[in-house]
Amino acid sequence: MDSDDTFSVFIVEDEMPARELLVEYLLTRSELKLAGIAKNGADALAKLSRNSYDLVFMDIHLPQMSGVEILERLKKLPYIVFTTAYDTYALKAFEFHAVDYLLKPFSMERFNQSIEKFLNLKRGAERKAEPEGGVGFSFKHQGRYTILPYQDIIYFTSHGKKTTIHTVSQEYEIRIMLKDIARKLPHDVFIRIHKQHIVNMRYIAVVEYFIGGQYIAFLNDEEKSSLPVGKKYAPLLKEILRLE
Repeated sequence: MDSDDTFSVFIVEDEMPARELLVEYLLTRSELKLAGIAKNGADALAKLSRNSYDLVFMDIHLPQMSGVEILERLKKLPYIVFTTAYDTYALKAFEFHAVDYLLKPFSMERFNQSIEKFLNLKRGAERKAEPEGGVGFSFKHQGRYTILPYQDIIYFTSHGKKTTIHTVSQEYEIRIMLKDIARKLPHDVFIRIHKQHIVNMRYIAVVEYFIGGQYIAFLNDEEKSSLPVGKKYAPLLKEILRLE
């Protein structure tokens, strides 16, 4: 973030009308500052590798290199809003923890929704962590307090008044109800998909629809876990993943 309390924005867009529209929208937001533009994939990769930006508007279909290929080559990912005329890349965008996925043509209202999502994430990350922390989930286990980094937690499963925490290395059983755990977790990292399951979104590989209205979330953990998606929670999951 710049010293004048504005956030730097980088636009990656090969189409002039789309670039001009983004610039026009950006100029209406005093907290945003246009810091650069790239019109092709190679130029975007070079600038993103050299410079740090708070937010990047990334087109997917670009000359020389796609937006997805650019992100796969970056060591550190900025906050990303994908902009594209196609809705077939929503799951791929989700893998990069994109702030939002804008389908062209998009209105200023829709643009502003993306900005508000970004601001909430960015300002939340900059806030000092509360006792429960912004880095991990803390709990008492076998007489001692344990803190699990969020990135190591794959999902939670409830069993009545107990909950099992499935992590990349082991499982923990704790006497905390799932509804109480949900209150302590960052909503930009975890999502409740069932009355018995809360999942770390980075581990969702794909969600498939089966006859009868049932959705199943397939995870990319070592166990290749699959979890049911409850009808009550399906609408939010579909919205986040941009599922039809």
